Amino acid sequence: MADTDFTVIRHGQTAENLKGILQGHLNTPLDSVGRLQAFNVAERLADEKFDFIFCSDLLRVKETAAIIGEKLHLSPVFQPELREWHLGELEGQECSSLWERYPEVMNAFKFDDGQDVQVPGGETKYQFFSRISGYLDFLAENCSGKRILIITHGGVMRAIFRHIAGSPRKGCMIPPTDNASYSRFFRRGEYWQLSCWNDVSHLKNTPHRESVTF
Repeated sequence: MADTDFTVIRHGQTAENLKGILQGHLNTPLDSVGRLQAFNVAERLADEKFDFIFCSDLLRVKETAAIIGEKLHLSPVFQPELREWHLGELEGQECSSLWERYPEVMNAFKFDDGQDVQVPGGETKYQFFSRISGYLDFLAENCSGKRILIITHGGVMRAIFRHIAGSPRKGCMIPPTDNASYSRFFRRGEYWQLSCWNDVSHLKNTPHRESVTF
């Protein structure tokens, strides 16, 4: 099996990111900064060659993908498998109001302690992880030898990190991802190889911050 090259971009900033609101499967749009971030990352990708762009079908990713796809002259392929963690009844609520009622869910955004987490009306943590890892393996097997650009969500990127690099040891947090960040990894034969994570050098003149909200 030939090496498969993956580049992953998180969507640009939304108003909900700034307000600390859990988005999950909500169709939230980019704000003005998020659109600028998308243009910045599109410029960074302009000199790279990709065979496919696979994206979540939620609005904030669609808007990011439209800007990037136009720059790269590629049409994004929208896949529900790349949606954010389905957070059920928690979607649309502020993180600050959820810590007391759902501490195990809120901690799951930062740590992987080996325990599954049930989200009321949504996916369990391991259902979500299984969805993302299964789709990555599918792409690696069916797009062997290709260069793939994925545009998706912060929670998905943390699930990707867990799949390709393993869970952080006890006491360590899952690595964060900024809006419009750039990450890269490979499938080499039977093995995954991480080469770059959460690079935001292309945003040096654009407002950005790491957000824990999905």
